[in-house]
Amino acid sequence: MAYFPMFVNLTDSKCLVVGGGNVAYRKIKVLLDFEAYVYVVAKDINDEIRALAKSVDRIFLEEREFSPTDLKDKTLVVAATSDNTLNSQISSLCKTEKIPVNVVDCSQLCSFIFPSYLKEQNLVGAFSSSGNSPVLTQMLRDHEKKLLTPKLGEINEQLGKLRPQLIEKFPIEAGRKQVIKHLIDFALTADEFPTDKEFQMEIDHDSAK
Repeated sequence: MAYFPMFVNLTDSKCLVVGGGNVAYRKIKVLLDFEAYVYVVAKDINDEIRALAKSVDRIFLEEREFSPTDLKDKTLVVAATSDNTLNSQISSLCKTEKIPVNVVDCSQLCSFIFPSYLKEQNLVGAFSSSGNSPVLTQMLRDHEKKLLTPKLGEINEQLGKLRPQLIEKFPIEAGRKQVIKHLIDFALTADEFPTDKEFQMEIDHDSAK
C-alpha cells in the first residue's frame, strides 16, 4: 500500500511525542525542523532530549506516564515507546479521535509515516517506501543531495517573492512557465546569486518579447 505524499504545514502546531529515547529524539528533531511545538511525555527522558529542550523554546517535557488527555488539541502524535501495548493503545485512541499517528517501527499502526527528506529553506524533497525499507529511502535522499542544493533553496525563496508579479505579467500559464524556467537557469548559471535588480531585469526583458 503506497502512502499519499501530502505536505502539511506544521508551523506552530501542537505535536505530541510519547517516548523519551533515541528514536523519540530523532522524531522531535524532524518536527522542530518544520517549526512545530513539541510536547514530550515519557516516564524517562534521555539527556539528548533534555539538552535540546534547553536550547529550543518549542519543546515541553513532562516526565510521567501517558494519559489519553494528552491528545487534546494535538495536530499529530508520535508513539515512540518500547512498550508495544502502549503504542497500540495510543494508535487506537488517535484513530478514534481522527488524529494522525505514527507508531515507530510498526507501519500497521500508523496513519502517517515520516519520509526521508531534504530541506533547503522552504524547498522540500521527500521519499517514502511505505514503511518497507527506510534504509532505501535514506539512500535515495543522500543521492539527491547533489541536486537539492542550498542554491535551489535560495532560488525557491526568490521565486516565491516574484510569484505575484509573474502571475500579473504573464497570465497565460504556459508562457509563465517558460519565464520561470529561464529565471531558474539564469540563477543556476550565475557565479554569484543574482540580486533583486538582476532578476527584475530578466523579467522585464522577457515581458518585452
